[in-house]
Amino acid sequence: MLCFLRPLTAIAAAILLCGTATAAGLSTQELVGEYNLTTSTTVPAGNWGYTKGRVSVRQLDDRHILILLACEWKREPKAVCGNHFFAQQREDGVYLQDMNTDFMRIYFDPAGRSLTIISRGADARESVRRDVFAPTEAPLEDRALVRRMKREQGSAEHKESTRVFGHYSKRAYQNNRIEFQRNP
Repeated sequence: MLCFLRPLTAIAAAILLCGTATAAGLSTQELVGEYNLTTSTTVPAGNWGYTKGRVSVRQLDDRHILILLACEWKREPKAVCGNHFFAQQREDGVYLQDMNTDFMRIYFDPAGRSLTIISRGADARESVRRDVFAPTEAPLEDRALVRRMKREQGSAEHKESTRVFGHYSKRAYQNNRIEFQRNP
């Protein structure tokens, strides 16, 4: 029995080491850039999605990025729509801040440089929204999105946020890894 377990243990260790080495090669710098919304869909179908959106990923230091989201809701275009998140490079990948991110997952396709954000709703229908963003080099010109992007940038940098939640470098980044997609 022990002879049978040793090869399995060796194989499991090799897989684990290869997975860690691959994850360690991923960095926050790969994510940096501007992205435009290409699709926003919900399951079950509904109007919880976006009609337009922009994500801006900015390098803060060698280990941290700021992810800014400016958007427009399908159901209420004039309503506030935006968010910001910090992410940190760790040995085994890039992780979103733990605070207020347990409802979402971010996937990044390095080959196509696309971002996909999957969000769970808090509604009775248990809705799930899938937003796909493609890279762009075009300047942001939509006035509503420019205004919302500036608001999120200001909120991320606001001294009261730093006082209450701490500097982004001192926050927890443990539970929500940004998944880098592999193309076979």
